[in-house]
Amino acid sequence: MKHQLSCFAAFLMVILGAISPPVRAQNRRDASPDEYRVYEAVFDLMDHIPKKDPHVTIFNVTLNSKCGEDAYPSPLANGCTFLWMKPDTANSVKRLLREDWADMENSTWSDFEGENAASVNLHEPISTPWKHKLIGAGDEPSKDWESPDLTIFISRVGFNQKKTEAVVYVLVFSYIDQVATAGDYFLLRKDKAGHWETSGRVTYFSKGNDQSQQ
Repeated sequence: MKHQLSCFAAFLMVILGAISPPVRAQNRRDASPDEYRVYEAVFDLMDHIPKKDPHVTIFNVTLNSKCGEDAYPSPLANGCTFLWMKPDTANSVKRLLREDWADMENSTWSDFEGENAASVNLHEPISTPWKHKLIGAGDEPSKDWESPDLTIFISRVGFNQKKTEAVVYVLVFSYIDQVATAGDYFLLRKDKAGHWETSGRVTYFSKGNDQSQQ
């Protein structure tokens, strides 16, 4: 099932996620170097933001598949993860993606599901085609970053066993009219030179003005 949410509902979910009780950040691992290469390949696809010198914030903790307080500090939809929004499950989202990605390897999705059971930390350097800043829950915004144009939340990366195929989920909250608030799954594969290239994109969540997911 693909989902649409009202602007108010999407905003409310971010606020609710941000005020959940904290957990010990020092217990989180860092994302792997292989994951950063996938992240940067996806960010490179977002090089046409229709605004001069856009300011983009990237949340410094990855999404996870948990619900309630256990999901902190990830934003929540209906009290649970944006990766598979209720009543969806990991299996139903897998079936949805297979409608477009029939050749996605089983090990890629299994790894994605397993890795996203817990969040990891993100840190610089991250290469992007626009000015960006990593932010965390409870951070006081600096003057130049009080009103970002986009805020990006990103999942862990799922790899196949040979690490030649990858799946990642990117959730974008947009504060400019020309860019939609949406959550997209990306399928990437390595080319002969070892660079990650996008093989598919499925929009799983989008902000709609006419209906709200209850």
